[in-house]
Amino acid sequence: MKLPGLTPLKENIVIVSPGDLLREIQSILSTAEGAFIKIFGKKSGQGYYMEILMDRSKILAIEGQEVGSGKSISGEGALSLFRELIKGPVIVDLYTLDEIGVKLSIADNLEAYAETPKVPIVGLFSPEESKTSPQEVAQIVPRAVPEPARSPEEKKPEPTQRAASAGTVEEVEIVNEIPNGDFLNDALREYARHLISEANRVRTLQLTKIVFSGEVSGGVLYLNVHMYGHSEGQMREVAEKRMLHAISTHAPVILRVADIKPILKDIKVILDGKEVAPQQIVDTDKKKTGKVDKEGRITLSVLEDVWPYFSAMARTVIEEIRGAGINVTAASFDIKGRREFEVNAKLVVETGLPREGVENLVRSVITRHSKDLGKTLNRYITVHNIEVETVEKAAPAVQAEPKSTRAVQIIERKTELEKEVEKLLEQAGIEELASLTEEKKKESEQALLRSRIEPAMETLKARLHTELKLIPRVTFKWLKLSWDVQDSTVYVSIEASFLKEEVGGLFGSFSGVNEEKLKNDAKETILRAIRDVSREYSISIKLSKLNVIVR
Repeated sequence: MKLPGLTPLKENIVIVSPGDLLREIQSILSTAEGAFIKIFGKKSGQGYYMEILMDRSKILAIEGQEVGSGKSISGEGALSLFRELIKGPVIVDLYTLDEIGVKLSIADNLEAYAETPKVPIVGLFSPEESKTSPQEVAQIVPRAVPEPARSPEEKKPEPTQRAASAGTVEEVEIVNEIPNGDFLNDALREYARHLISEANRVRTLQLTKIVFSGEVSGGVLYLNVHMYGHSEGQMREVAEKRMLHAISTHAPVILRVADIKPILKDIKVILDGKEVAPQQIVDTDKKKTGKVDKEGRITLSVLEDVWPYFSAMARTVIEEIRGAGINVTAASFDIKGRREFEVNAKLVVETGLPREGVENLVRSVITRHSKDLGKTLNRYITVHNIEVETVEKAAPAVQAEPKSTRAVQIIERKTELEKEVEKLLEQAGIEELASLTEEKKKESEQALLRSRIEPAMETLKARLHTELKLIPRVTFKWLKLSWDVQDSTVYVSIEASFLKEEVGGLFGSFSGVNEEKLKNDAKETILRAIRDVSREYSISIKLSKLNVIVR
């Protein structure tokens, strides 16, 4: 079945009994309009994969598939298969859907919807419950949810009442401090309902008050949101991040209800009197970007607290690739994530091997070392994107050697004749011809030099185009390169343009790229490429002008 683009509320959880699965379903339906469930289980040694769509009271669509053969199972057969699978342990993913998400899911899965009997939720677990009357259906979800005993002060409304937005919002104090903002009350209450629903999904988090302030100007609501509550232990950090993210995610609700665009200005989450603002979380998750080798050819970008581990891995990876006969001229590693890591790498290599074979080798080496590091850190590390750019090896500049004895004799005779001519010119006192001879000699030297310069400049331009793409947190746009020969030295002028990439935060961009650092990185890359090409072609190359443009 097709599912709207959502992230699972719970993923890869193991359920060992039908009662536990029913309680999980009823728990998420107490704060959502619908649910989508993926289940993997085994029956008689055969694996099956099932998908179930439901609203708050009944099953809307169900499909099963036999792993291996791909055989599809639907309708009553899928219901029977589900009841057999849940008799043993199953692996479950749970997704929540709002009202619109339920309708979109039905529209995307009309065939499965038409074939599925509309049985109540508990009818999934017991065929007898399938015959429950429609009047009883509305009571099925609330009745099955076990509630622990509570004191009078803690007593919550009945489950059916808690499902209503007004009842849920009333548990938290909602304060509207916006001048002349009474017309926003309904929109803010709906917005608060979504925030409270999100908070209910975070273990140990209890919201006590939400304060809205700001002003309305030019048809736009400049909104400040301050949330107050309580959380415990290690869940505090999770609660802070989740709620800051929820404030941004659900803000468009105000536009739909009140037809006024909200712009978030100042948002805070204050738990037990301790305040956290978005920038504090960005600073906590700050990434470090820099070189990890003496030559400055390997760049790494990763969280500061794991920098030593990934820098050692990057050096080891490049050393092993070079040991396989592939010359890595530049490499960039971008490690994303905090609790789990995703490795992205770009390499520039000199090799005569096919590009596909080189890329497979590089991915294999990085994957193996990532797995080893994951075991060391006790973190899950995946290899995502690997890009390999290949450049041709420069032909060594060698002088042509005579290939026969006759050629050696001719060259020796030519040298003797030149000496005799010079001696005769000196005896005759004819300096003009001597200067002409010297000028011809310089012209021949210049012609020989130019025959090496043009290929060298083409190699330099291609190498810069490749290596400037590896500079992190910017996008390389274009390069201009011009050159001029003076005596035996080539002077190059280079202009390069980059587009800044903002650093993404929880709900926006907080800080940009340091332009001075970018220009220094670009200059180091260009100077290194010039040194390499100068050495490979035995030409003196100097940088006369450099202009790095950052947009």
